[in-house]
Amino acid sequence: MVMIRVESPGRVNLIGEHTDYTFGYVMPMAINLYTILEGEKAEVVTLYSEHFKEEKFFSLDQLYKENTWIDYIKGIYWVLKKEGYNIGGIKGKILGNLPIGAGLSSSASLELAVMAFLDKAYSLNLSRLEMALLAKKAENEFVGVPCGILDQFAIAFGKKGHAIFLDTDTLSYEYIPFPSDVSVLVFYTGVKRELASSAYAERRKIAEESLRFLGKRTSKNVDESELIKLPSLYRKFFGYIVRENRRVLEVRDALKNGNIEKVGEILTRAHWDIARNYGVSSEELDFFVRKARELRAYGARLTGAGFGGSAIALVDKEKAEEVGKAVLEEYGKKFPWKAEYFIVEPSDGVR
Repeated sequence: MVMIRVESPGRVNLIGEHTDYTFGYVMPMAINLYTILEGEKAEVVTLYSEHFKEEKFFSLDQLYKENTWIDYIKGIYWVLKKEGYNIGGIKGKILGNLPIGAGLSSSASLELAVMAFLDKAYSLNLSRLEMALLAKKAENEFVGVPCGILDQFAIAFGKKGHAIFLDTDTLSYEYIPFPSDVSVLVFYTGVKRELASSAYAERRKIAEESLRFLGKRTSKNVDESELIKLPSLYRKFFGYIVRENRRVLEVRDALKNGNIEKVGEILTRAHWDIARNYGVSSEELDFFVRKARELRAYGARLTGAGFGGSAIALVDKEKAEEVGKAVLEEYGKKFPWKAEYFIVEPSDGVR
């Protein structure tokens, strides 16, 4: 049997948080931490997870949810079968160094790893866009997580040395060079995002209702002057989204001009806006942002849905380790959680 090995990256979102479900702008990048799937074709699916230290098994007519990690894999099978693709099983193992539950999109990374494996093993000839859209559909409709396209797109389309400027409305995108002498310091707070799903759903609902109320299809087309028409909580939440869309454009232009100081300033401003007006930050995330700035990071902000998970800081490459260690030490004195940091750079997409 032919062994196939897939490397599927995680992602961080530089800027453009909670904008994708209103068809706004985002700027993610795939990162050099990976989910690895090694295996061969088989009749059924038998996969061992190195992280969970367990093997799971299902046949292709057993596609019902178990509420465990295997659901992400079943979801990919479910969506491909639903779309009429002819696929078989996998026998193999899942490993890698991408942390799970840290807000670096380990679930989308796993989905794309399985998708790319099946594409190769069963000659499906899927484009990267098809892979991303099908994986999103699996997560929305099978797993039941109402995510936007950001994670799957970043992992499918990642490019070494570049961030991706993406219009989530038209799915048009542009690769934006990321400076090679700057590292992204990812700080995982150790706080599992327990709150995230219910609060995320509430914010998504308010954002979608705001669009309907304003008669707009996408948040890109809303001007701040129009927010006066919304009830106060809606105005507060949706105002953040409108400003965040504008910041993505500003970061895109500042990166093109090589102005990393400006990029950092915008990221920090974005953090305090999402903390004060969208209410998805936490004491731990705010602590990291303050500390990173004190230690001369260009800028810092939470990344991902918020409520715990991870934050990022942009730091000179030679200082990244020192800043990471210093923040971790201070953080450990103040909070009981087991935090960790990673120094990452933009990576190629799933392969």
